[in-house]
Amino acid sequence: MDVLVIAAHPDDAEIGLGGTIARWTDEGLSVGIVDITDGEPTPHGTREKRLAEAGRAAEVLGVRERVLLDFPNRYLMDTVELRQSIAEVMRIHHPRLVLAPLGLDQHPDHVVAAAVVRHARFYAKLSKTDMVGDSYYPPALLQFATSHLRKVFQPTAVVDVSDVFQRKLEAVLTYSTQFSGREERVRDTLTATARFYGVRIGVPYGEPIFSPEELAIWDPATLLPG
Repeated sequence: MDVLVIAAHPDDAEIGLGGTIARWTDEGLSVGIVDITDGEPTPHGTREKRLAEAGRAAEVLGVRERVLLDFPNRYLMDTVELRQSIAEVMRIHHPRLVLAPLGLDQHPDHVVAAAVVRHARFYAKLSKTDMVGDSYYPPALLQFATSHLRKVFQPTAVVDVSDVFQRKLEAVLTYSTQFSGREERVRDTLTATARFYGVRIGVPYGEPIFSPEELAIWDPATLLPG
């Protein structure tokens, strides 16, 4: 697997990273999503509907595999069990890149997910363990924002998602259990955010990514405008 995206709930990856995921899959990269919880209960959803929506959203974005770890929504804790569950996915699939929530958030599940992915990345390389899979340390970790805080975050980089932005909107609005009756507001919010970040790099729509480490550029030519 080239890219592994880890989210607290179904819809987090689509909201924060849907355009970037669509770009990757269009370029032939294999992308997987791990949802730590099923995101339920919510006022208008059910487990069955939410998981069906997640499957359809993955198809829209071209995601190869989506895994549910099935830890409790709303009460997510950074436990050894959860660290090992995520680490095992890394050890099995050997992703070149892992993406996790940013962690600067009002939602406690997002904050926990950010921390637990960092810890799981370390756990994944352990030897002399009963975890399944081979010892493996994902070489790169980035983060994406799905924050409930009313705050503008300074990204490490901005991805041009202009050509795939409508697919991101389609994937997000697949979650009718979450956004029914609020579709126009959700569309306007995501569009305004994408335009804000897009302006910063001179394109119609952009998506921010964040790096907890120095971001390596292996080919300086990638910095040249297209």
